Amino acid sequence: MINEVYGEKKAHVAIIIAFVTQVLLVTFIVMTNSLTPAPFFEYEAARQSIFSQNIRIVVASWFSFLVFQSLDAYVFAWMKKNYPQQIFLRSASSDLLSLTFDSLIFVVLAFYGVAPLLPLIIGQIVAKNFIGLLDTPWFVWYKKYLEKNSALNEN
Repeated sequence: MINEVYGEKKAHVAIIIAFVTQVLLVTFIVMTNSLTPAPFFEYEAARQSIFSQNIRIVVASWFSFLVFQSLDAYVFAWMKKNYPQQIFLRSASSDLLSLTFDSLIFVVLAFYGVAPLLPLIIGQIVAKNFIGLLDTPWFVWYKKYLEKNSALNEN
């Protein structure tokens, strides 16, 4: 929606902000994991296992996020320029492309040699694209809502 309303440059700024927040979150988790737990806290081992993410998964996630969110922003902006009236097409197409490649690259980087890749890749592609497709009508509605309110505010 940022790309649709504010343009590709603002979309890339939002991607960088989201990436920085991900890095900060992991930094804070690592800092928290290094603290001595309260002696009465019985679930420290469980908490550590949840919040001690495998660095390979984190890096794969960060790489996929940066590359394929940027791809999504670029493809969406290109389609907006070339197909200005086709909001559903550009939303669905840019999602399909970026979510599919994101799933493919993330799973390979995170789980190669650790788990069977094909079921993970297929599961991620199906789940992400299904949710992306479900999101598209809302995206179209919200764009029309913004246009309607913008027209009302101008009068």
